[in-house]
Amino acid sequence: MQNTARNALFFLLFSLFLAGMAQGYVLTIEAPAEVRAGVPLDVTGNTTFPAGTQFDIVVYMIQTSTPQEVARRLVVVDETKAFQVSFPTTGFEAGKYKVEVQFLQDPGSRLGSDSVTLKILDIVDRSGDIVLTVDRDQVLGQALRIEGYIARAGVTTITMKITGPQGAVVPPQDVRTTTRPGKEDGYFSKSVPVEEPGNYYVDFSDPKGFMATIRFSVSKPLPDTTPVTTAEQTTLPATSQATPMPFPLTGVLIGMAAAYLMATRGRS
Repeated sequence: MQNTARNALFFLLFSLFLAGMAQGYVLTIEAPAEVRAGVPLDVTGNTTFPAGTQFDIVVYMIQTSTPQEVARRLVVVDETKAFQVSFPTTGFEAGKYKVEVQFLQDPGSRLGSDSVTLKILDIVDRSGDIVLTVDRDQVLGQALRIEGYIARAGVTTITMKITGPQGAVVPPQDVRTTTRPGKEDGYFSKSVPVEEPGNYYVDFSDPKGFMATIRFSVSKPLPDTTPVTTAEQTTLPATSQATPMPFPLTGVLIGMAAAYLMATRGRS
């Protein structure tokens, strides 16, 4: 009787072991269905693969006929069996993308059927909705002026987060937009005094979320190179010149000299 029970238990454990081997390891990933360009794409996941297992998480743009790889991150499974990777999306074109797990070596039957190794998402680019009406290149004393409008935004509240040189952060600025007669665009205007030259990055967000990051370049004013004009000397220096003798006096002297010569000759 004991042998029969022992055999039944052994058969049950062996069956569970075989079922686990047939099912394989499980790996699942999660990613948002939509990400605004400029906002990091965070991919999280869990797995039952042993610690030390390595694989890549790859981001592809799939609007083209051939998916184009745009980013890749290596994951090394640790004891927690959980992982997270982040992809910056600044510069990503709007469109459809996929996030996919790629093993360094083909896992074959080791990857269980419950695994989720592919996610599809959209990258949304709203930067084109922001129109600036000031120059992005500004000078100290006049910077930082942030003015423009958001297409079809109407009256709403936008938030500007400003990051300056060396990572200095200006407290977020909330600005209420205004409209103009017959227009749906939401106009904004904000002046934030800054004291250091360099690049200032302004993150725009509205109730729908992040919109775009715009760079402003602030420089020192150019030195005044206007030449200093002085009064020119207009009086010529005096020069010593012989004073011409008046003509009538010259004639008298010549006549007297001639008379003297004639008198002299008469005496002789």
